[in-house]
Amino acid sequence: MRAIIIFLFSFLLMYVDFLFAEFSPMALGGVEVYFVPRALLMFILLVSVYASPQMSVLIGVIFGAMLDLYIGSIYGIHTFGMVAFVLFMHTAFRVFHKDFVAMAFVVLFLTLFYDVYIFFIYRLLDMVDLPAFDYLALRAAPSLLLNALIFILVFIIALKTSRIRKEVLPKH
Repeated sequence: MRAIIIFLFSFLLMYVDFLFAEFSPMALGGVEVYFVPRALLMFILLVSVYASPQMSVLIGVIFGAMLDLYIGSIYGIHTFGMVAFVLFMHTAFRVFHKDFVAMAFVVLFLTLFYDVYIFFIYRLLDMVDLPAFDYLALRAAPSLLLNALIFILVFIIALKTSRIRKEVLPKH
């Protein structure tokens, strides 16, 4: 039951990411600014801490493969990235799960690094011609602000799914 609910929320958050991408780029002051939401990645990172790391790796593989198939330019970049960041989150930062501020900082920091990772791979393969400073100013910083706003919603969803786990599991 918990896995189905987490899967459904993951699917919903992936849809929210795609839906919000329809509005990007936005022209602000004559400059195109990109807002890239990463609600699905933040949810998967929080599931690794609050629910199960194995489940978050499985969701990362499934939804990373779906993103790779949907985007279709380089297969495996999102799958590998999601799994790598989930493993990094679980092994290095699981001590912060009780401190909300530290947890929010770590999740947003990893979300920013995931976006930089995607940009770096595309830049390495010469599929993106955006200079690094323009990327940081016009895509990374606005996306970080957007993801900070979305984080509250994602955090509440992750907590609700972890409560479901407690209700489903037998009591000791």
